[in-house]
Amino acid sequence: MTHRRWCLGGRMALGALASVSALLCMTPRAGEADAAPAGAPFPPFLYAAEGARKIIRYAPDGSIAWEYPAEMPRDVWQLPNGNVLFCYNNKYDPGKNDNPSGVMEVTPEKKIAFQCSTTGQVWSCQRLADGNTLVGAASQGKLLIVSPKGETVKEIKVNNSPGHSCMRNARQLANGNFLVAEESARAAREYGPDGKLVREITVKFAPFSAVRLENGNTLICGQQSMVEVTPDGTASWSLEGSEIPQIGVRWFAGIQVLPKGNIFICNAGGKVPFLEITREKRIAWQSNTGASSIPLGHGIHRLDVTGPANR
Repeated sequence: MTHRRWCLGGRMALGALASVSALLCMTPRAGEADAAPAGAPFPPFLYAAEGARKIIRYAPDGSIAWEYPAEMPRDVWQLPNGNVLFCYNNKYDPGKNDNPSGVMEVTPEKKIAFQCSTTGQVWSCQRLADGNTLVGAASQGKLLIVSPKGETVKEIKVNNSPGHSCMRNARQLANGNFLVAEESARAAREYGPDGKLVREITVKFAPFSAVRLENGNTLICGQQSMVEVTPDGTASWSLEGSEIPQIGVRWFAGIQVLPKGNIFICNAGGKVPFLEITREKRIAWQSNTGASSIPLGHGIHRLDVTGPANR
């Protein structure tokens, strides 16, 4: 099967990015005055805080409203029933691929409602519309589809080599395809339900998340960069960490596109851990700079959004 492939690293793609940047520079750039004041209320969200070995829900004052122990979690969801779904990695060692791992669902009362176990590094999870669970098994180089009984009912092998940097976030799309951020390949790849490659978008940075937008475009983020790509492979919008220097960007890791187009971001290991940014590149909200109470993490799920989260 022939698949579509676009590279955003070539001369034409760089020219497109430059044109977009030139247009966006006509609007005021983000600055200290744009940021929310220190102590601004936190929006409600879940955080996969690997540095604390916990899943955390924050209160408006930035304190911890709820938590649950989890070893090396990097993805988290609040399900429609109020339960929390997350992936975990016990006995994690970045140089090894045989650690006990899996996905767990717990109730607000901290009772286990679902668990599936596997081997090797697992970096993402998602509850699917049919009740099954998608598991991004990086060490295996596979997407695992797991039944409510915890049994693997389907496997999809991705193109990237298995291992630590094989993939980060993986999502099933509304059309049934799977969109995978394949880190070491510097690509977002879309696979059909049969596992065949449908589309590949290469980028100049190591990607962490890839999100399909309502307009059909794909938003890809990762190491200090973010880009929106149209179905024909054109870069229609981009953001570089250098454009918002006050944030101290390290990784644009977990992201969620909010209903009005703003993007909620986890800046993994950066100066400002969490922020919400507009498409004009103004900071609508940010957590306190380098708050010592905020541990390292990557996955987020904003909770004040009606309907499915676009993340």
